Amino acid sequence: MKYCLSSILIFLSLLFLPVGGYAIDIAIIVHQDNPLDEISSRDLRRIFKQEKQRWADNQNIYVIMQEDGSPEKGLFVHKIFLMRSNELKRYWLNKMIKGDILAFPKTLSSNDTVKRFVAQIDLSIAYVNADAVDESVKVLRIDGKHPGEEGYFLNGR
Repeated sequence: MKYCLSSILIFLSLLFLPVGGYAIDIAIIVHQDNPLDEISSRDLRRIFKQEKQRWADNQNIYVIMQEDGSPEKGLFVHKIFLMRSNELKRYWLNKMIKGDILAFPKTLSSNDTVKRFVAQIDLSIAYVNADAVDESVKVLRIDGKHPGEEGYFLNGR
């Protein structure tokens, strides 16, 4: 009986896991002085895929990624690149071979490290767990929605 009850509880808990295993929202952050308040999911993809490499004022965009293995990177790569994290290196290598990029995007180790970098470097854009955001950076709306709102693009639930 105890085994049966345990099995049922495990099964029920699995039913409520988020799709893809990510129960987080990802916030897109920029420096406080960045004039953007909103970005489309299409432009977000173009920036992080480095198809768009300059801001509207023609200055370089500094794309910041998180290290492999973080739930933030897993969800972000799934939603933006439509692939798994382990396939991303091949994507970047192909772009380098074609001459589309000179180097891989900068990779940092944690939400706090990413946030501190973006707070210091005014041309950067990055993603962090929405729960890690504070007043040191600006959160961009995506397609008019903030993290946590219904229909938010980088929702892991």
